Amino acid sequence: MNTDGKCVDGATCQEALVQLEAYLDGELPGEQLEEIREHLAACYPCTGRASFDEQLRAIVRRDCVEDAPASLLDRIQRVLADDIDTTTDRGQGSLHG
Repeated sequence: MNTDGKCVDGATCQEALVQLEAYLDGELPGEQLEEIREHLAACYPCTGRASFDEQLRAIVRRDCVEDAPASLLDRIQRVLADDIDTTTDRGQGSLHG
């Protein structure tokens, strides 16, 4: 990064950080994807931020997952089965009938 806040490729760190979430989600189109990759390769602070965000996402995916209680899953399955039976009995053959 230069002293004026711009990185060697001409993009500001702010522009890169605005796109960081989309980058990490795999949602950037080809040209923007290449631009942010080049920026991250040249800008240590932005690379650090991207790395932190990736690690945080991995921790959240790993540790912040709860299974629904079995009783709730049973209730949902019963309601769906009853809805399908009711729809089929009316001769509609579909839930959105």
